[in-house]
Amino acid sequence: MGALKLVPAWAWVLLILLAATGYLYIRLDHTTAALTAVTGERDAATARAASISKTLSLQRQLTEDSNKATDHATEQAEHVTAAVAVADDRARSLQQQVTDLLASRKRCPVAPASTGKTRDDLAAVLAELRRSADEEAGSLAAALDRSRIAGQLCESMYSAAMKTR
Repeated sequence: MGALKLVPAWAWVLLILLAATGYLYIRLDHTTAALTAVTGERDAATARAASISKTLSLQRQLTEDSNKATDHATEQAEHVTAAVAVADDRARSLQQQVTDLLASRKRCPVAPASTGKTRDDLAAVLAELRRSADEEAGSLAAALDRSRIAGQLCESMYSAAMKTR
């Protein structure tokens, strides 16, 4: 303890100041490192938020484009359904006219013996053949229109997806 009394007071003050400066320097270094880490985390979070925002914006745009394409396809399908209904009504009307004509036709009084039955049935067979061909053509046309609309819907949704990239 006696040796400590030999050290002047100003040296003790200087030693305490050096110790305090060293401690503050270490604290400053740790604080700077912590600030750098927090700043990096903040920047990463900001970048993630911007990325999520852009992704949501692109998804919203894609959804809007998809909804527009779906609405357009639905509208076209409704037009096709209405056109099919009109065509079916016209076909039924024409078929009724053919049926009425067949019912009101006059039979030939003299028919060759070998072809009499065949000639009487020929008009009915041809009328039935025409009717079934009309029905088949109508159903094929409706299916083709619906397929075309579905293909256009698929194309427009693909285009919307590619546009938002």
